[in-house]
Amino acid sequence: MFRNYVKIAVRQLSKNVTFSFINIAGLATGMAACMLLLLYIRHEMNYDRHHYRSGDIYLVNSEAVLSTGAKEEYPALSAPYASALTTAFPEIMQAARLYVMEEKTLLGIPGQPATAFYEKRGCQADTSFFSLFAYHFSEGDARNALREPGSIVLSATVAKKLFGDKPALHKIITLNGKETYRVSGVYRDESGRSHIDARFFIPLGSGWMGHFLRQPQHYAGNNIFYTYLRLHPGASAARLNRKLPAFMEQHAGAELKAAGFSKRIFLTPVHNLHLHDQLGTIVTATNSRAYLYMLASVALLILLIACVNFMNLSSARAVRRAAEVGIRKVLGAKKGELIRQFMGESLILALLALGVAFLLVWLVLPLFSQLTSRELSSALLLQPGVITAFILLAVLTGIVSGSYPAFFLAAFKPISVLKGRYANTMHAISFRRGLVVFQFVIAVGLILAAMVIRDQMHFIRHQPLGFQQDQQVVLPLNSEAAQQAYTGIRNSMLQHQQVLGAAGAVYYPGISNPTDFSFYRPDQTVNDIQHVRINQVAPELLETMGFRLAAGRGFTPADTFRNMIVNETTLRKFNIPADKAIGYKLNFDWEGVTYPYQIIGVVKDFHFEDLHKTITPYAFLTQPAGFNYLIVHVQTADMPETIASLAQQWKTIIPEEPFEYSLLQEDFQRNYHADLQTSRLLDFFTGIAIFISCMGLFGLAAFDAQQRIREIGIRKIMGGSVLHITTLLSKDFLRPVITAILIAGPLAGICMQHWLNNFAYHTHVSGRTFLLAAMIAITMAVLTTGMQALRAALSNPVKNLREA
Repeated sequence: MFRNYVKIAVRQLSKNVTFSFINIAGLATGMAACMLLLLYIRHEMNYDRHHYRSGDIYLVNSEAVLSTGAKEEYPALSAPYASALTTAFPEIMQAARLYVMEEKTLLGIPGQPATAFYEKRGCQADTSFFSLFAYHFSEGDARNALREPGSIVLSATVAKKLFGDKPALHKIITLNGKETYRVSGVYRDESGRSHIDARFFIPLGSGWMGHFLRQPQHYAGNNIFYTYLRLHPGASAARLNRKLPAFMEQHAGAELKAAGFSKRIFLTPVHNLHLHDQLGTIVTATNSRAYLYMLASVALLILLIACVNFMNLSSARAVRRAAEVGIRKVLGAKKGELIRQFMGESLILALLALGVAFLLVWLVLPLFSQLTSRELSSALLLQPGVITAFILLAVLTGIVSGSYPAFFLAAFKPISVLKGRYANTMHAISFRRGLVVFQFVIAVGLILAAMVIRDQMHFIRHQPLGFQQDQQVVLPLNSEAAQQAYTGIRNSMLQHQQVLGAAGAVYYPGISNPTDFSFYRPDQTVNDIQHVRINQVAPELLETMGFRLAAGRGFTPADTFRNMIVNETTLRKFNIPADKAIGYKLNFDWEGVTYPYQIIGVVKDFHFEDLHKTITPYAFLTQPAGFNYLIVHVQTADMPETIASLAQQWKTIIPEEPFEYSLLQEDFQRNYHADLQTSRLLDFFTGIAIFISCMGLFGLAAFDAQQRIREIGIRKIMGGSVLHITTLLSKDFLRPVITAILIAGPLAGICMQHWLNNFAYHTHVSGRTFLLAAMIAITMAVLTTGMQALRAALSNPVKNLREA
């Protein structure tokens, strides 16, 4: 019987090549899109699951609570927590702290200045770090790699940049031109699998950090360490969480109370960190769980569109198989047997489509990897679990898409069929139009979503940030030699005729700035503190970057570290009247000593973080040197030539160090990487959804024209024009498309407004966006159906009547 079903299915496929092609192509495209998105989602949800007993590894997260009731989640703690937690709780097996170094670190080989280069994401870690986290070493021993203070562990990429294909183990390298380290290990890059995308590690006891940790440590300040715990097998994180408030009260309560705030700590599973987007960055940037839900929904919707196409075309063509059904029933076929036959044909078609989908995914995966900025290897497709999942997907697709046609065909009454009363009923026509509405609701919704995301991306790219972001060149000064040469480098840059200004800063807008002070007004106490983000800058920075003064003055060389310039939000936060701000003092307490800071100027509010976040209190302090970056404002139409000239001036002063730069505007836009990636993905898959929808509409239009061939012939003989017949055939398909637009518009608008609310500053869903989405959908429908309608209208009426 099964072989009989297969023969019939093959016969039907070969008899109707056009419809078979549309069905298989639609299902294959839908399944391929779904498979690509599932591979991406699987990749994102598998971060940090490769570690040994990853379910027992946790980050100690924290939430600070100010006296005002404001709460701020922060994933880093001060140094004493790791040791105190391990001592207090026997269920903790190990602890390790991690400190992420400056934005860029200069690496090189002693005596070989040509090998030096800047590298991002260097880390310092406890000796137990590689016992908690699985890094696959190609050289050295992971267990002992960080035991010596002067050791360094390199990623394979960094080792290759330094030593080429030669072994790196036991070689000597320099950090920032002053400290020497011996390579104790090389590990394979884990960038695609871990939230700790580090390029190298040195022991926590090395360098200035070692000196810092030998000083008395406190629970209230210096929250710069990510603290990880591994629990003993069977230990309950939930029970441990319930014990942590008592721990905080015993160990940190007095210090936190004296500092004017309270804090709770709690455990966050390590394998959840990559999708913990509320924190934005945990060592490296997180992804959004909401975006994954959105993409999973898109995958499901595209697959549904493909299934709807199959159902629509199969039910439309049911009249061609009605006689077959009637004869089979007269000969004794049961309804259940017919359902199994048609469902079997649907499953065979779905499995054929699966084969085509696998080929499409194989071909498109390299492009998709570039689109998602992820290393999605084609080897993933050959994993047994992935193959099984895709086969199940094909079976589910076959069942869903074949269910209605199977029951629809099996329900035909043999007497009516054999008498010829089986033609398209109003019920069948209405159902097919309903399916067209359904699939275009999805397509129009995706079009609208893609357009809203594009509008928001345009908005954040062109939103004024409150300072001059264009043509600001950022030069890192992370080495001791570069910091000592700051004045000479700056003066040399200023001699260039295209340079409008140059100034140093510890941080600049768009990058992470973890430094803050806890201030309170003179008429308040330490219990009324408010956190203010702090940046130490050269006196010329505000003018160089174009910050606008709202009151007071900028810095001069005579200003001390206790003079500060604040933003307008700071005044509002402390309820300081704008006309009384200049000369006003805010107090900062440290180790029982009160330090007053005087406001000498107020700058208009500016965005120092991305537009997901609201502007918070910010203050500039001035210092003569010790900057991490030199900001150079240039005015040129030929940026490459100007950069080359700046590089030559740099090499004149410090020839032993490489010249590296970035553009501030590009650095700021990197904060929207996840949003831009989602926008690109949605554009890509919206195009696929439109393609599948139009393919189905094309098939229905072709079938409708075929069914009305006699009517078309008579109308042409009676004088009907080509335009009249084309319009007549097309309008039946435009009605459901217009209905879909009216339904999809409000639904998609509500969903996208909710998405926009994730940004503190955003555009809005406009009527223009609705209109443009509607025009795109209508245009695609007209072009798709119009081709078939025009072809039918131009056909020979005599031939049509003869073949009808």
